[in-house]
Amino acid sequence: MTRLKLTAVVLVSFVLSPLFVRPPAAAQEKRNLRIVFVSLSWNNQLPIRVAMTKGLFKDQGLTLEPIFVRGGPIAITALISGNVEFASVGGAQAPIRSNARGLDLHIISSMSNYTNYTLLGSKEAKNIEDLRGKIIGVTGAGAFSDFAIRIYLKRNNIDPDKDATLRAIGGTALRAIALERGLIAAAPFSAEDTIRLLDKGFPMIVNLNEALRIPQSVFVTRGEVLQKYPETTKRFLKAVIMGMQFTKHNKQEAIKTGYASGLKGEPDVVNRAYDLFSPGYATDLSVAQDGIQIMLDEDIRAGVVEKNFMLDRVVNDKILKQAQQELRKEGRLK
Repeated sequence: MTRLKLTAVVLVSFVLSPLFVRPPAAAQEKRNLRIVFVSLSWNNQLPIRVAMTKGLFKDQGLTLEPIFVRGGPIAITALISGNVEFASVGGAQAPIRSNARGLDLHIISSMSNYTNYTLLGSKEAKNIEDLRGKIIGVTGAGAFSDFAIRIYLKRNNIDPDKDATLRAIGGTALRAIALERGLIAAAPFSAEDTIRLLDKGFPMIVNLNEALRIPQSVFVTRGEVLQKYPETTKRFLKAVIMGMQFTKHNKQEAIKTGYASGLKGEPDVVNRAYDLFSPGYATDLSVAQDGIQIMLDEDIRAGVVEKNFMLDRVVNDKILKQAQQELRKEGRLK
């Protein structure tokens, strides 16, 4: 479907392209919306694809154009530029730090209130205690995977700075190779990669989609959008909530819709991966503020943001609550 076509965008596009020149203000509501994504994973894309394919945005009087970019910084740049209305980013760190620098960005809802990783061990490391004194691979120092694994270790009485070593390995393929060669004792992986590695005999230590309540997939917008287009924002959120409801409660039909919308993957892998990532979905897009507070506290402790930074500076779920209330009255929110 042409309206589901994702546009590959590189950084220079945001710097040079006339598409990213702020358009003049017109009507107080918009019908054509653009949202930027940093992931094409089933976990990240499925509720949106369902909402688009099932006509849920159309029912709200909206047309949605999804745009794919590589990396959170580019997504934030696109949002700040004013040419996209919403961004789906991994974790609250980017909007927190952007807001702390004076940028008017706000988290308005959450697709997932849990960490979208599993922690897989080597064939000799089958549980959390087996990681004491061992090397754990993460994407990079300061990356979300590094942050999440540190929190999980601490909660299990393992000091990530003394009782284990977190080593920057790189992307998924590199972490998988390091695990297979025995260079690391464990590493975090997405649900789909987890299935492939489980089939090779690597044990799953924990599914963080169920165990670590720290939002990894949040929707972000500018304060300007919330002020100028509150009805549009509410309609957008209603459509996404209904897409999420369908995805959460109709597994096979949702997966079928995902394939119809252009998502790729081996059916067995996708089917089993769904069972890993779906428990983390925020069914009504409510934001787990307690989880975001953990991220904020870590940034304050690290000196990344000032000590007096309050959560309500970056989380604004007022319009989300209006969308939820309307859907309940309409009998469409389970």
